[in-house]
Amino acid sequence: MNYKTIRIYKETFETLDELCTKHKTSKTELVGSMSSYFLRTKINPRKPKDLTAEVLKLKNELISFIRTQEKDKLNPLIQKQDVLINKFINHLEEETVTRKFMTELAQAIVDKLRKD
Repeated sequence: MNYKTIRIYKETFETLDELCTKHKTSKTELVGSMSSYFLRTKINPRKPKDLTAEVLKLKNELISFIRTQEKDKLNPLIQKQDVLINKFINHLEEETVTRKFMTELAQAIVDKLRKD
């Protein structure tokens, strides 16, 4: 490997030491990773982006998407399900009334036949 020397301020050197300890890496590896990071992300290290605004924008887009899905897909599905459930309940109630009536009618006929 071919190494080069750079001059940095004492405070920066101490910061590098802290970062190396935290991430369990050498200063050479840390500086290399930092360089790669800035090249990949195209972030200017002198003008770091405020990622909070971008995260909030993505969050709002996600919430908007979920609300649209809820309005366009979920709510109509729930309404259809409610209609079907109500029809089914009405059918069961009618069936129960009809069975009860038929049972009472049959019992009345049996009673009448027994009396005669």
